[in-house]
Amino acid sequence: MNEVINPQLQTWAREYVRRVGSKMSPLSASRQRKLLIVHLDGVPKAHLANAVRTGQMPFFSRLVTSGAYAMDDAFWGSPASTPFFQAGLLYGIRHPNLPAYSWFDRELGRKVQMNTPADALAMESRLGRDSGTSLLSEGGHAYFALFRAEARNRLCMSTVASYKTMLRSFKYEFEGVLTGSTRKPLSYLRSFGEDAWNSFREVYRWARMQRDWRHEQGYLVSRIFLQRLGWSFAHTKAMVDMIRGVPSIYLVYGNYDEVAHRRGPRSEQALTELRRVDSYLAELYAVSKAVEPGYDIVFLTDHGHVDSDAIERRTGKRLEKLLLEGAPLPLSEDVRRALLDGRPLLEEVSLSGPEEPVVVESGNFSHVYLTRRREPLEAAQLVARFPEVLGRAMRHPDLGIVAVRRRDKAVAIIGGQVYEAHQIDSAPLSSEFSRRAVADYLRELPHMPTAGDLVLFGQAVSKGGTVGFAWEFGSHGGLTRTETNSVICWPRELPVDLSAMSHCTQLHDRLSSVYREGRRALVEVAAS
Repeated sequence: MNEVINPQLQTWAREYVRRVGSKMSPLSASRQRKLLIVHLDGVPKAHLANAVRTGQMPFFSRLVTSGAYAMDDAFWGSPASTPFFQAGLLYGIRHPNLPAYSWFDRELGRKVQMNTPADALAMESRLGRDSGTSLLSEGGHAYFALFRAEARNRLCMSTVASYKTMLRSFKYEFEGVLTGSTRKPLSYLRSFGEDAWNSFREVYRWARMQRDWRHEQGYLVSRIFLQRLGWSFAHTKAMVDMIRGVPSIYLVYGNYDEVAHRRGPRSEQALTELRRVDSYLAELYAVSKAVEPGYDIVFLTDHGHVDSDAIERRTGKRLEKLLLEGAPLPLSEDVRRALLDGRPLLEEVSLSGPEEPVVVESGNFSHVYLTRRREPLEAAQLVARFPEVLGRAMRHPDLGIVAVRRRDKAVAIIGGQVYEAHQIDSAPLSSEFSRRAVADYLRELPHMPTAGDLVLFGQAVSKGGTVGFAWEFGSHGGLTRTETNSVICWPRELPVDLSAMSHCTQLHDRLSSVYREGRRALVEVAAS
């Protein structure tokens, strides 16, 4: 352990565990191994690899270069977004029908946003999971996850939907925070005030430079309360949980992801967040080694981020206007024939539900709903009823991929031709795109009935950059290599191999095989 953390940090951790443990009631459980998953939301593989190589994240670099931890690429499946990943990791659901972070939900008949507690609760309630199958069942805790996933505590997006529930659990959630705090209140308040003032000045300067205040008020609130207060709280609670013996802990670090969206993934502000979190990770690791029995910590990312050049900045128009207005552009005969797939053109198309198109800008990809009906449109219906929309989409230079359903499968229109999943290797794609991810997305789309009738992906415009549809400076959810190539880092002594992952449900299964055996209900025992 001396190769990873210095003696001073080891001494601090032992004293911290002794001090907090003397004041907090431990938990008794039969779990032989305990688990902490640290989810570094949105961090690109290249950033972590560079941090290991250069030592810009000193602790994380030592963790890997010392040989104590293995680090490997991971592919979690498509789409490359947090809801899809967490449903697979926590519940083991391979096809959760979660097409993005925001979309128009056909069943609810409205737009869904996963940072809205009521929406997160609605989505979790219909995941169709079996009780007791979550990675966090039997007493686990989750911090800043979208789904509760049967955790004992309630600090996730879906449970915040009920204020009554949160009030009832207030005492439990905040238990140990003051005891476990690593800073004196006055020092913390002084630092918090400085951070708040600096955040306000930075937001003001940025908005004036961009001449656009969209999202900036929300971003300021996020910087002050979520990224500072929220992470400090969650980090402290995770350390207290380890001292008490909570069997499994899922801790989501979202600061980098939030900054990357608003300032860009390679901005100095985003990279500063990575350097800042390194010391927090070191503290978590030190405490995990100071408690008995110790914890296995698994570090992972769920997706990467690319630079996003908003189509509104490039063209002066939002995507909706570009698709639904203007002169019609005809479909080429080759595309028309391929989409019909040997079927005659439909003479009349009777569609239930109002034809009120909805274009959801989900980042650097977009879900386009041409009707409000509960069932998605298929290629033959699109060719017969909305050929002009297809024509505009496939011919616009800023749109790299147009995905649609055809019969019981899905196809992609790329460079004026139609490709099935097994044909993607021959498609004229930019080298920025991951052909593996594109093919995987086409296989997944038929399992996502609430995804758009068309799913559009922004064209690659630079190394590590694409056209975006939302007004943001960093995006994910698309199909580039940067977005879909994730990282997992785990102790070499772990009795299960976490390398060569090709889907997030594999991680659920492998971790469950180690951390969900011999379980029984947790019981609080009196502190000695």
